[in-house]
Amino acid sequence: MPTLIHYHIFKNGGSSIDRLLAESFGPGWRVFEGLHAEDAVDADRLRAFLASEPSVRAVSSHLARPPLPRQDCFPIVLLRHPIDRARSIYEHLRRDPSQQDHAAAQSSFADFVTWALDTPGAGVVIRDYQVIHLSDATFRQSDIQLATPTCDDLAQVQTILSSWPAFGLVRQFAASCSLFQARYAPFFPELRLSFVRENVSPNSLATEADAIASARDELGPVLFGRLCEANQLDLALYSFASRLFCELCTANDPKCV
Repeated sequence: MPTLIHYHIFKNGGSSIDRLLAESFGPGWRVFEGLHAEDAVDADRLRAFLASEPSVRAVSSHLARPPLPRQDCFPIVLLRHPIDRARSIYEHLRRDPSQQDHAAAQSSFADFVTWALDTPGAGVVIRDYQVIHLSDATFRQSDIQLATPTCDDLAQVQTILSSWPAFGLVRQFAASCSLFQARYAPFFPELRLSFVRENVSPNSLATEADAIASARDELGPVLFGRLCEANQLDLALYSFASRLFCELCTANDPKCV
């Protein structure tokens, strides 16, 4: 049975996608995670879960990793500019009452970024994390905080995205939902993806360019440069993904620019 797999990357619009999937599929939507926050789920484990739950039509997971577990599975993932994403993560950790002991809770954005870049075994969530999340880099270390992605991992993710019928961009959420809906509705007639905002950071109403400029101003040129350097692969991935997303949208709707 065709099944949607939502690869939920932290602070990449995943809560909004989860809400839409829950509304579309009801009990046919399930969340499947590992045993703990660093227990990444490979395709074999996800395949076994689907075999044990044949009525499931959509799965969301922070810990599942590509490739897709079966040929009749279809992916949902959203990507985000890594600098925009870093600020959103900081804002989220500041607001989350369960994170009051986190380095971000009582610090400035600059302090948070400094901590993330300077503390061994911490802060990987804003260091090329999207490439890590979607590539084999996840599995090369027992501790994902120590994961170090390579250019080969970037190439792997680019190949994966190129082979998938659709993916989305956080800052183009409505267009992403339209693309998913167009590509997947023939296989999932109950699917209803539309614009919704769930678990949104306060600064996300600004444009992507505004968010990046604000981060540059707040961090200063040296620390901003360090953050960009720590995200060279994610920046390359986002540039590639933005071009490919435009091509997919244009193919789906010739009026799309």
